Amino acid sequence: MSDPAHLLISNLRLEDEGLYICRVDFRNSPTRNLRINLTIIVPPNKPVIYDANGVTSQNIGPYNEGSDLLLTCEVYGGRPKPRVSWWLENAMIDDSWVDRKDGALVNHLKFSPLHRHHLNARFVCLASNTNQTLPQSTVAILNLNLRPLSVSITTKDTNLLADKRYDIECISTGSRPPASITWWKNNKQIKKSPQNPTTDDKNVTRNILNLIPVIEDDGKILTCRSENQFILASAVEDRWRLNVQYSPRVTMQLGSNLIPDDIKEGVDVYFECIVKSNPASIRLSWFHEDRELRHNVSQRVIMSNTRLVLQKITRHSAGGYYCSAYNSEGLAQSNVVQLRVKYVPICKSTTEELIGAMRHETIVVRCEMSADPPNVTFFWTFNNSGGEVSSIMNSRFTSSGTVSMFNYTPVADVDFGTLICWGSNPIGQGTGEPCHFQIVQAGRPFPPRNCSIHNETEDSLNLSCHEGFNGGLSQHFILEVVDTQAKKIRFNSSSTIPLFTVETMEPGVPFKFIIYATNTKGHSDPVTIDGVTFRGVAKYTGSTGGGVGLNPFYALLVITSLVLVVFLTLSIIAIWKRSRRKKPPVVKAHIRRESENTFQSAEATPTKIEQNGLEDIGDPDVIPSKNGGLRGFIRIHKTPPAKRRKKNLEVKQNGETVALTQETSVINNSFFLHAFTNRNLKS
Repeated sequence: MSDPAHLLISNLRLEDEGLYICRVDFRNSPTRNLRINLTIIVPPNKPVIYDANGVTSQNIGPYNEGSDLLLTCEVYGGRPKPRVSWWLENAMIDDSWVDRKDGALVNHLKFSPLHRHHLNARFVCLASNTNQTLPQSTVAILNLNLRPLSVSITTKDTNLLADKRYDIECISTGSRPPASITWWKNNKQIKKSPQNPTTDDKNVTRNILNLIPVIEDDGKILTCRSENQFILASAVEDRWRLNVQYSPRVTMQLGSNLIPDDIKEGVDVYFECIVKSNPASIRLSWFHEDRELRHNVSQRVIMSNTRLVLQKITRHSAGGYYCSAYNSEGLAQSNVVQLRVKYVPICKSTTEELIGAMRHETIVVRCEMSADPPNVTFFWTFNNSGGEVSSIMNSRFTSSGTVSMFNYTPVADVDFGTLICWGSNPIGQGTGEPCHFQIVQAGRPFPPRNCSIHNETEDSLNLSCHEGFNGGLSQHFILEVVDTQAKKIRFNSSSTIPLFTVETMEPGVPFKFIIYATNTKGHSDPVTIDGVTFRGVAKYTGSTGGGVGLNPFYALLVITSLVLVVFLTLSIIAIWKRSRRKKPPVVKAHIRRESENTFQSAEATPTKIEQNGLEDIGDPDVIPSKNGGLRGFIRIHKTPPAKRRKKNLEVKQNGETVALTQETSVINNSFFLHAFTNRNLKS
């Protein structure tokens, strides 16, 4: 035989297993028998992998990072029984299995913990019962949920301004699936929805918060929290303490231990200024009725940090107080705190009131007090010209709140004098500052004072004066403009106030302005402004010493005249000496005649002024009166005699009363000569 004998069995089945005998017969040799035991190996079925929930899939999970992996591999069939093992990639991790009653071989795998690098790992279940064939295997690919690795607020080094919008970015990395980013402020979640997060292949998630910080956010902790919603306790945070800068917020209050409605004169009070600002305030200021206060111990105003102390307050300390603070972001003012200071009644008028009355005339004297509380009980007294002081019965006057009215009728000379009014309230009796009313006999008004010209044009000007005493009666004022060349009155006007407008006057003509007051008792002494030429300078003469303004051109002339005076000094002294030797001076008096339209200047009867000068003519503090009346015992002014203004003097001339005035000039050189002469005449 050329080929050895062989037996070919196709499609082996388990029934083919057994003892096979190969018999060889030889011609010249004995027969041989070769026994061959055929064992049939049946490969196992493909393994089946189940997760803990009994679900089978090639992709298992997702499982959370850090959790345990529980897998079951079942293998049926196989002869001999296969070996069932678990492999992670190329490393065997478990080769223990059990033979279930139903004939399945089962390997339970518990793998823990799962780490980040196990993502997409290949867990393989192998079933092998021979080395002659490849083992049966099933692969499970692991899917993992991963914790966030980091989170960062990228703008935390920025200072914020209150009420300004900012975009705050937060970046998270490492989370799978993309992290859920939330924002928190002082452990309270910001409900306002931020922009939708964005992510990329590198597990980077970005989120932007639109933040408008307010003052209350200063110092709060802003937190960006990143977490995987499928993994418990997976949150990571980045925190940022907000530095919100803003202009000061200022609140002022009265001292906490003070009772606002129980503050009286003489006590100490303090205010507290509560300032909230970032950055800290640079300057703190205090104000009373919009007037800034300064630290002044001598005036009992003490400032210490955020506290203002007022010592021994008076009624003038009452009113509104507030504080203001300043920093680099701006200036802010606090609320106004009203300080109420209770005090005894005092006279509301700071000056003594002069009231003129005629005999048998009833006048209403109004006394008004300033007091807190304002429920005032009034008292009246009368000091007559004889020095007697008498109290006035309550039934003779009326009172309401802080005002008392007294109807008074003088009958005789002794009924003229001083009425005094004062009051009391729950704080005390205000006898220290009563109201004084001088009741004098009505007479002629006093001349206007301080007359001046202004708003001068080519043919018009304005003239204004201050009112003098009205003599106790209603008065009005008269202006007469006299053409000194034609000796005629070119303009006259009457007004209830000493304010006149003169218009359409001829330029270049010298005028004399005469102003006087009048009431039912007669005229006052006139006030005269001489040499008024439109587009020129006026020369003023009168008893009140009121001046007229000079324009710059004529001011230069006056300065030049002053220089000339130096050279005329010797001549003036000589003239003065001769005048003393020859005769007493004659003082011009202006006489206004009712029946004529001209204004004349007449020589008064020479009146010799003794060495004592004007003081011998009469006390300037005594009201002049034609009939004697109260002259000598009722005084009008309380100022020292040295500081009082000299009153106009009156003299009798031919049975008629005329005013003595001194003529002065403000423009030419004769002003200085004449003024110097008059001063020496007085002395």
